[in-house]
Amino acid sequence: MMKNGRYIQVFEHQQIRVGEEVQGGIFTEADFDILTHQPGLREEKYYSVLHRGVRFSSYVGVIQAGELTIEILPKASHPGQQDYQLWQQVLLDMLKACRLIKVEHLSTAGLSLRPNSILDLYITIFLEETEGLLRQGLTREYSRHKGNLPALKGRLLFHRQIQENLAHAEQFYTEHGRYGYEHLFNRIISSALKALRHFSLAPPLETKLQRLARQFPMLPVVDLRLLEWEQLPFGRKTERYRQAVEAALMLLRHYRPDIRAGRHPLIAILFDMNLLFEEYVFRQLAGLRKEGLQVYRQASRPFWQRRYLRPDIVLEYEDNRYVLDTKWKVLRRASPNMEDLRQMFVYTRYFDARHGVLVYPQVYGLEGLPPVPYSKAPASAPEADCRVAFVDIIRDGHLNRSLGRDILTGLGQA
Repeated sequence: MMKNGRYIQVFEHQQIRVGEEVQGGIFTEADFDILTHQPGLREEKYYSVLHRGVRFSSYVGVIQAGELTIEILPKASHPGQQDYQLWQQVLLDMLKACRLIKVEHLSTAGLSLRPNSILDLYITIFLEETEGLLRQGLTREYSRHKGNLPALKGRLLFHRQIQENLAHAEQFYTEHGRYGYEHLFNRIISSALKALRHFSLAPPLETKLQRLARQFPMLPVVDLRLLEWEQLPFGRKTERYRQAVEAALMLLRHYRPDIRAGRHPLIAILFDMNLLFEEYVFRQLAGLRKEGLQVYRQASRPFWQRRYLRPDIVLEYEDNRYVLDTKWKVLRRASPNMEDLRQMFVYTRYFDARHGVLVYPQVYGLEGLPPVPYSKAPASAPEADCRVAFVDIIRDGHLNRSLGRDILTGLGQA
């Protein structure tokens, strides 16, 4: 088990090369070798491989492989002015606001572990929830088992008795019931505890993991391919498992064991920053308590054959309909590209909206563009316009919690 891990931070779209000093340490040849031999990641989706280096994409989150943990942070600030600690906290707050990290049940003891990375926080939540279940007592159930017993118990399987015990008359091959801890939820949690033992953890987390692993019953590993979250049998007696099981599945589904000699297991919890920005904007708008305001997410309408148009957000207020499309792009001037404008033109037509809004993160202090009508619109179609809005992600050193109201104010609807 590896304990002396290394931890570095980078920003999305950043490239690092072997021997380069980055935030937290040196990117080594061994680190490069691990990242370039991960078939589940090397698909130009999370990062692309360069000559003795890698370039990260728009995915943010954390990758741990071997002794190395890489935390990838959002980048929406002036070059050379990136504050790693600030953007780490902003990312954590966005994940919490979008319900991708749930900390409402975390105790004071769990918070005292002071996680220093996104992965640490997920692990802290999982361990804290597991500890709570052990205090309450794990669910037990009857399950059917087949095998040899020293005494006759249950139903004797004659054909297997002959095959297995012809020379062992003192044994009985039976099918019998057993009252134990082999409930599916216990197996999921046990599987996650086993997986975490392969990784380098902060000392407080490692201490807690070892203690829980000793207390938790040893159970068969679950096959994630056979599990669907919507079909998990939560009920009145097992609802208390929900947070722990959700955290365990988050870890297990992003865990890639590697049984080849000399290779390291890997865990990667990564989020598309474009989708995360969209989700945060939607939740900020949907959380506004204004009479008559309706906010819809990913509404769709048929476009061609089996293809549909799905704008990010449709907003209705005081007899006006707006189509909003979020763009996690850093613009140096208030001039969207033609692809974005064409997209908004089609959205306004298909969703009967008079107004389209392109929403970008604010970086260079740009003024938004007021609504500008599209030129030479078909005579039969109502006039539509498009405006550009820049929103502050950070305000007063924290994630901007007034972002939804800022957008509505910009529309003249606050």
